[in-house]
Amino acid sequence: MKRALLLGAAAVAVLGALGWAQCCPQPAPPQPDCYTAFWLGEPVQIEIKQSWSLFCCCCCCDELQVLGWRIEAWPTGTVVYSVSLPAPVAAASFLATWDQLDQLGNQVAAGFYKVVVVTDQGEYFTYLKLVERPGCCFWPCLSSLPCGWKWCEPRVVLSRACVSPCWSPCGFRIVLPCCP
Repeated sequence: MKRALLLGAAAVAVLGALGWAQCCPQPAPPQPDCYTAFWLGEPVQIEIKQSWSLFCCCCCCDELQVLGWRIEAWPTGTVVYSVSLPAPVAAASFLATWDQLDQLGNQVAAGFYKVVVVTDQGEYFTYLKLVERPGCCFWPCLSSLPCGWKWCEPRVVLSRACVSPCWSPCGFRIVLPCCP
């Protein structure tokens, strides 16, 4: 009797473990340590900023010149879009807009991308997450993981590019303080 009870308890434990293993959540797919999130199809504005302070002002240094920029699929590094500027542009006046199309004019897929700005002093980058917009209009915000930055070093900044007319496809926009 004890043996049958012990065997039944072992069978229940094994079946329970197998059932739990099938129901437990899968590990999250890899993602960059930090990124800025945008809706799929939303234009992305790209800038390069350089912090100035009492300790990192270099009055005699050459101004950073932007030579071009590119978008790479993450983590593969495949270049999906690339621009080489005809002449160098001062970083302070550099502003580019990516319409989320690849080099052939096709909408890129939702996922993570690396935005690289090429300058005469090296490459600077940040990460971007494209999220497919849900079917309803009441999804007011996206979640980003902000990137830290170091004083005195150039950094790539992404922001929402306002296209005319600048309004939500639903006709109104709700902003909640809980959303980064």
